[in-house]
Amino acid sequence: MIRDELQHVALGMQVNYQGIFNLSDLLAMIDGFFKKKGYVKKIESHNETVTEKGRAVSLRLRPYKASKSNKLEIQVWVNITELTDFQKKIDGIPVRLNKGKVNITIDCFVIYNMRGQWEARAEYTFIRTLFDKYLFRSKGKDFEGMVKSDAVDLKNEIASSLNLNKFLF
Repeated sequence: MIRDELQHVALGMQVNYQGIFNLSDLLAMIDGFFKKKGYVKKIESHNETVTEKGRAVSLRLRPYKASKSNKLEIQVWVNITELTDFQKKIDGIPVRLNKGKVNITIDCFVIYNMRGQWEARAEYTFIRTLFDKYLFRSKGKDFEGMVKSDAVDLKNEIASSLNLNKFLF
């Protein structure tokens, strides 16, 4: 049986933040980023628990973008602990904000559709690997660069957004 090949491009890119932020704005920013880049939203899991120190939110997103016969995926783990809500007046208008510890981990993958490809057999995969390594570069490397670029852009945008909150609130 021929299966799709999962190529790990970048694993474990993290953003850590502790302080004041707006949870709904953070999630809307992540969602808007994926819409802007052409990804289809896919929520794998969403859990919320209440503890003594506050709420704990765990969210796993795995949006994907189809590109030719391949699929580009970015996996985002959002873990927020000690989440508490409070109101703060900004210019006389009460604004609901959140406070807690945010840990976001980003992984990115390329899923190659191997059905009907001549690399489906082990011997041919070996030959293809030799060609890629010593003779010429295959088109699949372009997909890896695209998904890694999108993942790094997402990480930088999240980090910028969260660090900006230190100066706004």
